[in-house]
Formats: sequence, C-alpha cells, structure tokens
Amino acid sequence: MFSRSKSNNNSSNKNSMTSQFKTQYTLEERIKQSSNILNKYKDSVPIYIDFTNLSKPIEKSKFVIPNGFTVGQLLTAIRMKMTLSPACALFIFINNRLVPVTSVISSVYQENKDEDGFLYVCCSEENTFG
Repeated sequence: MFSRSKSNNNSSNKNSMTSQFKTQYTLEERIKQSSNILNKYKDSVPIYIDFTNLSKPIEKSKFVIPNGFTVGQLLTAIRMKMTLSPACALFIFINNRLVPVTSVISSVYQENKDEDGFLYVCCSEENTFG
C-alpha cells in the first residue's frame, strides 16, 4: 500500500518542526498561544503542521482551521499552497496514525489535542505512480 518512508514518529525526531516548536516555546507559552487562538476564533482550532518530510515544505506551520473543515479539505488547502504534482499523494498523520479524509477537524482536535491546546499534525507525501 504506502509507507511513511520519509518520516518516523515525529515526537522522537529531534529535528522535526514539532520538536523545535516545543523546544522554542515553553508549555505555558504554547498554552497561552492556543488559548488566544481559541478565544479569538471561537469556531476554529489551532493546528501545528510538521512539513519537515515534504519536498516542498510551506514556511508557515501554525494554522487556524474552522471546526467544520474535514481532513480532506485541509489536505486540499495544503496541496494548493505547495503546488504538488498530481502524481504525489499527500497524507496526514496524527499521533503516528493515518487520519481518514472524511474526519471533521473539530472531532479530530477533541480526540487528539496536545496538553498545550494545539493539534500536532504530520504531513507525508508519497509518489503514487512509482
């Protein structure tokens, strides 16, 4: 089927963007950031996306995503920013698990948010035609 050939569990990868973000900001600072986002954007959730393992990473990694968005809509938005080739498939992993594209962001957030209030997401790409 497919594999995460370019990445491993990002929580143990010291060079991942997630690890750098968690090292750069204390837990209290990250809680304050996520709380500010949740208070300012009541119908959205704070997401941190790790693009370390992509061929065309996006510079911005913190996003505010509307509650009604599905994972598929998030993937589409990421693809548009990256201008990925149609031959490349993009996958989203949370806690080292593949998330179905029909999942609604708000429920994924409630089930998987970190103690600091962010939902940490890892993006991975796979060439679908060989």
